[in-house]
Amino acid sequence: MVAILVVLTFVLFIVISSLLQKRQVVHELEQPAVRGQTWDPNFPLGYFFSPNHLWANLDRSGVLKVGADAMLHRFFGKLDGIRLKKPGEYVHKGDMLANLTKGDKEVFIASPVSGVVQYVNSQAEKKPNAFTGDPYETGWLYLIKPSRLADDLKSFKLADQAKSWMSGEMNRLKDFAQMNVPQPSLAYLTLADGGLLIEGIVDYLDAKGLREFERQFLLNVSEEV
Repeated sequence: MVAILVVLTFVLFIVISSLLQKRQVVHELEQPAVRGQTWDPNFPLGYFFSPNHLWANLDRSGVLKVGADAMLHRFFGKLDGIRLKKPGEYVHKGDMLANLTKGDKEVFIASPVSGVVQYVNSQAEKKPNAFTGDPYETGWLYLIKPSRLADDLKSFKLADQAKSWMSGEMNRLKDFAQMNVPQPSLAYLTLADGGLLIEGIVDYLDAKGLREFERQFLLNVSEEV
């Protein structure tokens, strides 16, 4: 009888230990999803959104303030470096506008407008982390005097159209991560109902995945995405 009790106690201990380990694994997988659920794109009024995730705010003088939207900020999390154009340079729509780096990862963003760079946010270059703090205030990059504003703005989204577009882009990013991120914990988030991806997805991409993200999300400035 004593021997049976010892065996049952031992089996019970194994079962409980197994359940606790399983619960810990699930907890570790779910933590990023919980963090992701708090993200809110918080669209500002009067901002235009480009298909390649740059925003533009038109001043009364006709100058555009340009920066990166919240999804691109979320993709990077924290940045190590930003390289920008110089004041006085002319950029054509589709030209390289900014270079963003994190560790050994580097991406280029195309300009959604044509015009002359009038002013550069030097603080974004000096303190790249400030760029990822507030995408629509401290995170701006340029003041650009557009040369063909009416034509360029045709490809931008505004107000409710922008919100609907961003929702679709987040779903597209989830699908992209599921196809290009090898880590199972992040892939798990793309399958969770309503789950949002964690910050710093760039950390999980290899060189091929990074180039594909650049091609799909950052270089296309036409109306069709």
